[in-house]
Amino acid sequence: MKNYFQKILSLFTRYSYSTNTEQHFYRWLTSSDHENEKIKALKELFAEAQNMGEVADLEKSLSKWKINNGITPILLHKESSRKLHFGLWQSAATVLLIISLSLGYLLYQVENTETDLVQQFIPTAEMKSILLPDGSQVQINSQSTLLYPRQFTGQTRSVYLIGEANFKVKPDKQHPFVVKSGDLQITALGTEFNVTAYAENKDISTTLLSGRILVQYDNMSQQIILSPNQQFSFDKKSRKSYLNYPDINDVTAWQRGELVFRQTTVSDIIRVLERKYNYKFIYSLHDLKNDRFSFRFRDNASLNEVMDVIVDVAGYLDFKIEKDKCYIIQK
Repeated sequence: MKNYFQKILSLFTRYSYSTNTEQHFYRWLTSSDHENEKIKALKELFAEAQNMGEVADLEKSLSKWKINNGITPILLHKESSRKLHFGLWQSAATVLLIISLSLGYLLYQVENTETDLVQQFIPTAEMKSILLPDGSQVQINSQSTLLYPRQFTGQTRSVYLIGEANFKVKPDKQHPFVVKSGDLQITALGTEFNVTAYAENKDISTTLLSGRILVQYDNMSQQIILSPNQQFSFDKKSRKSYLNYPDINDVTAWQRGELVFRQTTVSDIIRVLERKYNYKFIYSLHDLKNDRFSFRFRDNASLNEVMDVIVDVAGYLDFKIEKDKCYIIQK
């Protein structure tokens, strides 16, 4: 979750949004939901910025940022229990300023980036297909964010992704199509490919369905050209890369509403289920073993059906669904 919050903070501070969007963001940032995770992410971003020597003239910048964004602490004084949230608001404002000056995050990889961006965020248990300004088609998976300009200008057609999406790119040899997502930059002229880049995943990967793509990785210091049916994965922690030949039907299963797991641990399965179903999963990592399982579930399988199979095969787990919560426990 830490990386997820860092990505969201970095994405948000780089561009301008509507007043309504900004207010929703600030309410989310100062709410009690995932409060500890947000505080931890903010502190780590602050420490990183300090190490990079980017904390100059902080008070002046903070004051300017407050004025430009019209931020006041009025909403945070409704009750005394919000004192901690006010402290979080102060930290958030400070760190947001610093991140906006930092390099190395998703939206800082290109100079002179388009500022008139459209943001598509796909909520839990949903997916959406959109048509980009150049005619390219994108299908976006749940809990994913895609940023793209209202009009493509310049020499490339660049978009920014956190999460998962499938791209069917309209050919234009004069203007390469570029997907920027964390540690990968993917360039295509006219092709179809899938990108999986959820912040909580240890790997970021892209799978080529047709055409050819250039994948640049490891701070853009290395690159590889993929052929159809090849999948490139990059481990964000170890910095190691892998080339695989997966079943394309498995890669594109999410677009048909299916769930496919190949040699996957229960903890990783739960992460996918949290995106697929609009339930909050309650469990302890200590209760989960590292055994790996393979499952395939039909389109629109209910959570009850999915969990029945998983706990039966795993053998050591049980589950209980109450309202919008799914409890996973040891037998």
